[in-house]
Formats: sequence, C-alpha cells, structure tokens
Amino acid sequence: MNMTEMGEVYAYLLRHRIAETRSQSGRRRASQTGLISERDAAVILKEADEEQVQNFRAFLSGQGLQLAVYDSADYPGIPPGGQIYMLLRNPEADLPAMFSQQQVLQRLKIRNETKEATAVWFIHLWLLMLGLLYTRTNRSLSDVSLYQNAVFSQEELAETLRNHLETIRRSGLFKDDQDKGNLDNAPRQLAILLAEKGEDINRRVKNFIEVLIDASHLQAKGDKIFQQTLLGALEVEQTGFSHLKHLIPDDIAKRIVNLSDSPTEPLIEQETADVCH
Repeated sequence: MNMTEMGEVYAYLLRHRIAETRSQSGRRRASQTGLISERDAAVILKEADEEQVQNFRAFLSGQGLQLAVYDSADYPGIPPGGQIYMLLRNPEADLPAMFSQQQVLQRLKIRNETKEATAVWFIHLWLLMLGLLYTRTNRSLSDVSLYQNAVFSQEELAETLRNHLETIRRSGLFKDDQDKGNLDNAPRQLAILLAEKGEDINRRVKNFIEVLIDASHLQAKGDKIFQQTLLGALEVEQTGFSHLKHLIPDDIAKRIVNLSDSPTEPLIEQETADVCH
C-alpha cells in the first residue's frame, strides 16, 4: 500500500466506514467520483503488509480514528474466508474535526425548525430505536454478536414515537398540551415534543433511518425493515452514549431535561449525564 493507495482507502473509509472482501449482502459499492470501489479498497488493505498497515493505523490514530479488522471467527454474518475492515472512532480521543454535526442536523430538520429542536428529536428517536434494538430483546450494549437479530420496521419506530409522545401528554405535567401558555412554561424539551401534532412523525422517522443507513449503522433487510450493522453495534458498544454529544451543541445539551414516568427514562437519564459531561 503506497501513499496514493493509502489516501484512496482513507477517502473510501471516511465515506462508507466499511470495506468487505466478501459482502454480507451480496452487493458491493462501485467506484464513484473521487472514490475507489469497495472491492479495490478491500484488496489494498488485504494485500498490505504489516508495516504498511501499522503506518496506516498511525495516520488514523492522529485523527482520533482506528482501523478494525474482523473475520468470520470474530462475528457472525461475515462470510467464511472474508474480512471486514471498519473505520471506527477512538472512544478515548476527541471527535475528528471532519465529523461535522451540520450535515446530520440539516438532513433531519423539518422546515425551518431550530438546531435545538432537531437535536431533541434526534436524541429521542435514537433512544427509542435503541429500545427496539436492545431493551425489548433483553440485549446489553456489549452483545455485539447479536446484531443480526436487531431488527425493526419503520412503522414500529414511528408507532413507538407516537406512544412516547402520548405518554408525555398523559404524564399530568400539563393540563392541556394545546394550551399555548402551558407550552410556554414547559421545559424546552417537552415544549418541542408536545408541539408535534403528528403530521411530521413519519417524515422524521424516515429521515432518521436514512441518515443511519448512510452512516452504515443500519441496513435494509426488506420493505421498510431495517437491521443494525456490525459497525453500528460496535460503535454503540465501544463508545456507549457519549458519542452522541458531537451531534448536540453544548448549549443545547445543557437545556435537555429528563422525562418522568417515561419508558425511556433510564436511557435518557444516562444519555443526559454523558452528553453534559
């Protein structure tokens, strides 16, 4: 792996995060403008000698990134004889500067809502999704090898969000969530959530899922059915909830509050602690 090839592999992994010598899905990412193909990236990494790989790891380390390499003996779902190369964050390092929150927030926002509102919706959708991937199957964050069983439908997530909002409305915190005065006096997070009339729930869920697919945290397994990827499971396991803080500006994170009597209260409590520290 010469310097040119290292740069090509780096560019590919920054965009797709994963390169497989044998695809789990049978589909391979073709080359595109400015990027080599998945096949070429995997071949370069597979054929690199130990010194070249170590040089590449050192290059990544300086940016808060690390190269992880797994084969079929490590995790299920990797074809026999195949290797999977992943670009992971180093949980002990600062977030790489190129991992900007702006693109994610822009893709998730509805109309002209504020960044704060978008961040609140993201964190709730993320925690509700983790409930579907982990809590309902009694799976811990360390159960990475069970990632293939972590499946949910788009409608399940949308319905979970609807139920979550209804739980808040029934909590007794507000006599009438349609009362503008009540919302003005509500904690900011609750006011943002309670202002939702249900019209944008499906759109929010769709945008959220598309962002995670693009980040290789989810993959489609059928008509609006989605499965967690090995990369997604590893990043949740390795960095826990703390990796969300790069998506939520500090000033906004400090205004996010816990919800009483909510199905996601334990998750939100942990997330708030991690985000704010």
